[in-house]
Amino acid sequence: MGSLAEGMHMDAAGIVGHVGRKGLRFALTDRAGEVVPGSMRLYGSEHGSSVSGTLSTFQRDSGLGRLPERSAIAVAGLARGDAISITHTPWYVSRSGLRAMLGQPPLILNDFEAEAWALSDHRHGALLPLGAAPTVALQAPGTYCVIGMTSGLGVSVLVHKPDGSVRVLATEAGHAGFAPASRAMAELVAAIFPNRYPVVAEHVISATGLVAIYNELASTQKLAKRATKPEDITRLANIDPLARQACERLCEAFWTYTSGLVLTLGAWDGVIVTGKLAMALREILALETMATAFHGTGKYMRVLATVPRAVTALDHGELNGAARALGPRFD
Repeated sequence: MGSLAEGMHMDAAGIVGHVGRKGLRFALTDRAGEVVPGSMRLYGSEHGSSVSGTLSTFQRDSGLGRLPERSAIAVAGLARGDAISITHTPWYVSRSGLRAMLGQPPLILNDFEAEAWALSDHRHGALLPLGAAPTVALQAPGTYCVIGMTSGLGVSVLVHKPDGSVRVLATEAGHAGFAPASRAMAELVAAIFPNRYPVVAEHVISATGLVAIYNELASTQKLAKRATKPEDITRLANIDPLARQACERLCEAFWTYTSGLVLTLGAWDGVIVTGKLAMALREILALETMATAFHGTGKYMRVLATVPRAVTALDHGELNGAARALGPRFD
């Protein structure tokens, strides 16, 4: 471990992290702004509730005499204010605490903002087409919507400018209201969330939303349930009619909502879908019936039909994106 730690210490120009619902990850970056191979470490809730405390553990585990001053931390939540609490976890991020610990103000960004930064570098994710949708030319100048379907629903905007520069806009669009596009969907959502106005999009379009849809369909149709977890529902989708129906309803809701995002954000150049749940549902997301849900029947249905759509599985997207946002060290 000594030689590895010494090598990482020599290369380390920055530190990047991800504070999510399932744990904390940290890694070192080199002077070129790249994540140092072998430097990533994962920590669970047993390591305390503060990022600074877990960073001290990371420093010790990595055999470093000191941590780099430059840092970028991706968080599962709204990256505003000094003390940022991560929803449904004991963790929080303190800007002032990290500045006091490291010596420079940290860059704090939303996790899906980080994923968009990762996608700005084509090395960090192969884009897989969805059905007959046009191919996403992600390196071409344009405005792209990055939307992640996981335990939550994350949305960011990636802009490639003609001069080659990149801008990323973080949003909390997953917490906006969901508007059903059919009577059947409206009745389903109303049954799951009675007397809730508006229904938050993330509550429908997520892993927990899939379970809620599955349970409601089973109850309404008086069918026996064979699954209790979202991964079980997606696994059964090709052999169990109830699981298949639940997955299709979720995908229909996803494309209906994503269509509205394209109109709102002006992301005419492409939609890039990320997240483990999205990858598990790739076949259904690519169906022609889902393309119809995306195009809709409104004024811009023909333009929406030309919007490229793809899905990707990013390898440590939050960390690689944080590294790209932090950038190289110039000194």
